[in-house]
Amino acid sequence: MKIPFKGYPVTRFIPNMTTLLGLCIGLTAVYHALHSDWERALWYVVVATVFDGMDGRLARFFNASSRFGAELDSLSDFVTFGVSPALVAYFYSLHGLGRLGWGVVLFFCICAGLRLARFNIMSLDVEEDPTLIKLQKKYFSGVPMPAAGLLMLVPIMVEVDTGYGIHSLIYAVFGIGVGLLMVSKIPTFAFKGMKIQPHQIIFLLGIIGVFVIGIMTRPWLTLPIVGLVYLISFFFSLTAYRKDIANHG
Repeated sequence: MKIPFKGYPVTRFIPNMTTLLGLCIGLTAVYHALHSDWERALWYVVVATVFDGMDGRLARFFNASSRFGAELDSLSDFVTFGVSPALVAYFYSLHGLGRLGWGVVLFFCICAGLRLARFNIMSLDVEEDPTLIKLQKKYFSGVPMPAAGLLMLVPIMVEVDTGYGIHSLIYAVFGIGVGLLMVSKIPTFAFKGMKIQPHQIIFLLGIIGVFVIGIMTRPWLTLPIVGLVYLISFFFSLTAYRKDIANHG
């Protein structure tokens, strides 16, 4: 008598493997920070954000979405964009503040954990409310983890590009500020849910072209500029969110 066994296609595990690969890349940034290879450490965090954006899309493409994958992605984000950037910043500059510097690291990691816990709970609530589903496709509550991880490293990027020394206290203020943005309820654009009008395509392609050129020539100046533009976009996202709430109300 044959025992029935239900197998799983290999494609089902591709999203999870992508998540784990991104986790390893993010942790490797800490390894390079320990060896004072700062540019390589920065690049590893940047590449980890690319893998973070891929796993969800791969899960939908292969119809392999699962609760396990969602939890794995959440834990990976905490380490990759919470712990790793904080440690890189600590080894680069925050250690100069002694216990205060380590306190900033702990604060940033705590905010990352609180944000992910809130996000997981909100995801369950959204499943029961059609209005929240529409809003979640357009907005995040607070700064998402990949963006926060890169923002945490902006001072290092500026120093690497310009060679201008930034005081450790600036790193501390920056880390605390980004941590607070993570746990805030400021509505921020979820750009993956935005729709582009036909007349905007040429303009968008031009912006992408400028961004690619910037990344290829002066990446550590380009990314801080993008970060500044992202912070400015909060004013517009807040206005747009209030209009959507009014329309749904």
